[in-house]
Amino acid sequence: MCERIGLSIIATDAADAVNRIVEAERAGLRQVWLSQGGSGGTDTLTIAAVAAARTTQIRLGTAIVPTYPRHPLVIAQQALVIHDIAPGRLRLGIGPSHR
Repeated sequence: MCERIGLSIIATDAADAVNRIVEAERAGLRQVWLSQGGSGGTDTLTIAAVAAARTTQIRLGTAIVPTYPRHPLVIAQQALVIHDIAPGRLRLGIGPSHR
């Protein structure tokens, strides 16, 4: 897998996002990045969890999970689940959103 090349996923919905991540891994990409608006408005951590279960090597990055509308504990719990499914493959980017 190429270490330096990743892909920002732009998809129409959740299923499309996950399918694109699976295809990116098959194509040999090392990492993908998800943004809140880039997956048809779906939740990036939920997409990452499903993709983690359907892939084996690709790194899953979030750019950026907004902290304003959700409790920090919920973000931590979601990240822990993804880590349990795919140890070491989540790159968690968080930020204050627009508030």
